[in-house]
Amino acid sequence: MSPARVELVNALELAGREAELARDYELATLPRLIEAGALPGTVANAQLRFALFERHPTIAARVGGVAVLTCQRCLQPCECTIDEQALLMVVANGNDEVAGGYEPCIGDAEHLSVVAVVEEQVLLALPLAPMHANSDDCRAAAACEAPGDGREDRQRPFANLRDLIDRRRS
Repeated sequence: MSPARVELVNALELAGREAELARDYELATLPRLIEAGALPGTVANAQLRFALFERHPTIAARVGGVAVLTCQRCLQPCECTIDEQALLMVVANGNDEVAGGYEPCIGDAEHLSVVAVVEEQVLLALPLAPMHANSDDCRAAAACEAPGDGREDRQRPFANLRDLIDRRRS
């Protein structure tokens, strides 16, 4: 899916002016997040400050918002806070050298997709295993902690392993 024409910016020109961009995005405008499993209700807001460093455009990016993902305990939607900051240097390809302290942002500096930059930062901020922050919010975790949950009836396949080993030695 190609980015919308209005989301392409000239990073060189913006960096020369030390411009700042602020954008808010709904899930529908972030296709890579949809592919990553984000659910409706996901929103991202970005603040991008452009500058020049050694004739390369740089971006001080701060991306925040909420990603609604599937909880890995209860499989219900859960909200995960996004708060990601990065110092990016726009380079043409992954082989270009990036100054210390900067992360590469691969793209065409004269036609840089703001959506792609924001998506990348949000993807980096997503948890590997999303879960409700409070176990009370998670039905599966609350059910596991409830009294009389049948823990006494749990199967423990290695519970008598020591007895089997001792018998075999005898």
